[in-house]
Order: sequence, then structure tokens, then C-alpha cells
Amino acid sequence: CFARNAHTGLVNAFILEPKTLPGWSVCKMENKTGMRVVQNGDITLEGVVVPESSRLPGATDFAAATSALAASRLVVAWQPVGMAMGIYDACLRYLCERTQFGAPLAALQINQEKLMRMLGTIQGMILMAWRVTRMAENNKATPGLASLTKATLTMRGREVASLGRELLGGNGIVHDFHVAKVFNDMEAVHTYEGTYEVNMLIAAREVTGIAAFKPRIQSTTNNSRSKL
Repeated sequence: CFARNAHTGLVNAFILEPKTLPGWSVCKMENKTGMRVVQNGDITLEGVVVPESSRLPGATDFAAATSALAASRLVVAWQPVGMAMGIYDACLRYLCERTQFGAPLAALQINQEKLMRMLGTIQGMILMAWRVTRMAENNKATPGLASLTKATLTMRGREVASLGRELLGGNGIVHDFHVAKVFNDMEAVHTYEGTYEVNMLIAAREVTGIAAFKPRIQSTTNNSRSKL
């Protein structure tokens, strides 16, 4: 975990071993609607003393946490790509196999348009994820670019999931057809490893040089009046 060093004021990284730390407790998160395969929990530390030997020597400031997040965000950015491809495959089979009024649903123009919109979006997602991954392999991907990629691909993934749910009609909210489940999973991916908004602000700070995470507090001693 990461915690602020009381002596230096810098963020350090520590390895915690629950069995050796009195005051450690964890409670499993229940009733999740998405990413149910992932076991999440609330960790509580009450009066826990972490020894110096548990501190990672190479992680001496917040830059270490930023580096770890940038790497994980790039990995997470591929998840909506795979999810979107799975939704597309499920919808294609459904439209070709299910008939209505003597013809497959795939014969309807509006369904074909939505299906091709999904496919076009997925192709763009794949190319963006691939390009940034290659840049990361050559140490050219910045934390801001990783954040932009994660935010953009999850946003586009949500669009594909929404179209897939529409194409399946009433079956789009039934888990038996899988799209509903992946729809909920996509919502979870859109939020974790930094929300869409936070990741966009990280990318924008890198581009503009201006941090907009919170409004700048104006000085109360400034008595100048607007000329408007």
C-alpha cells in the first residue's frame, strides 16, 4: 500500500502482511452488479504499526505511485476492447440466428447499421490500444497518455455495450444472453483505476501544464473590481 511518511512528508510504498499485523481486518464487498468475478474488500487498519523493514526502498515519493497507476491503466485499457469484441460476437450470432416475420433480425437495415457502428468503434479501440502499448514498450508512453487511453476506450466500450443491449431487445437485460452481464462489467471498468473524469484531467494537465483537479482559491485581499 501507499502511505505518507510522517517524517519526510513524502508518499512511500509498503508491503503489508495481514497475519503479522494486529488491527488489520477486511470485509468482502457484497451485492456487486459488475465484475463479480473479482473479489473486492474494504480494508480497515486500526492502530496498525508497520515496521521499517516493510517499506519498499525504491518507492520514495508519489512518482512511484503514479508510475504504477500508469502501467496498470494501460493494462486495464485493453479490457473494454475484449469486452466490446465479445458483445459484438454475441450480437452478430443473435441477429443471424433469430428470425422474425420469416427473416433473420440481421436482415433489418437499422440492426445492420448498429452492428457496423459497433464494429467500426471496436476497430478504433484496437488501434488506439495497440499503438499506445507499442509506445510503452519503447518507453515513450507518458502517464497522461495512459490515462487518456484508458478513459477513451472505456467510454467507447460503453457505447458498444449500449448498442449491443439495444440489439438484443428484451433479451438484452437477461444474463442468459451474456450482453447484460458484460454491460455491467463495462460500467465497473469505466470507473476503476481512476474515473473517466479524473483520467481526462490527468491527460489534460500533461497537455496544458495546468492542473484542474480543484478550483484555485482566490485571495480575499484582492479588492479589484470587474470592468464588465
